[in-house]
Amino acid sequence: MKRWIDAHIERANWRGFLIWFVVLFAFSFWAFGMDSPWTRALEAAGGALPETQPGLPAIEPQRSLAQLGGATGDYLLWQLLDIPYALMNLMAASLGMALGLKAVRLQATPLRWLLILPVIYAACELVENSLVALFASGALAPGEPLVLSQQAATTLKFAAGMPSLALGAAGAAIAGAAGLIRLAR
Repeated sequence: MKRWIDAHIERANWRGFLIWFVVLFAFSFWAFGMDSPWTRALEAAGGALPETQPGLPAIEPQRSLAQLGGATGDYLLWQLLDIPYALMNLMAASLGMALGLKAVRLQATPLRWLLILPVIYAACELVENSLVALFASGALAPGEPLVLSQQAATTLKFAAGMPSLALGAAGAAIAGAAGLIRLAR
């Protein structure tokens, strides 16, 4: 992991960050702001789906998946679309963090380990998506150990994902400010 972090920081550049950011922004605008598989499934489930319910409620994911009805196909499609979305988040957040670390010359400090957060987020998304897709399709019964695994992945996803996005945005802002200061000199 150290090798990946160091190489990722070394290769981080504005072009890569901006490409991933624009792709993430456009996808998010469509997925969360327009008529999409996500919005249809969320509406059918009454505004709550397993991936929006961190914590370990024993009734998730059965409660929200039971409400999907005819939107189960949309929900399953979303689970496939959520995989590239996790990659977009991973890349945008980690590149933003890397740019910030490089800009203030902290890339060799222990702060570089913060780049693990987006990786944890993406890994948790894969576990969560796999399990809820199997539950929703009926291919796997939502037994207690599996439900707890899914809910733990969801909770850890939130715990790693929210700081990842904040740190990625902060890193890009710091790198942008440092660049402007260098230009002004």
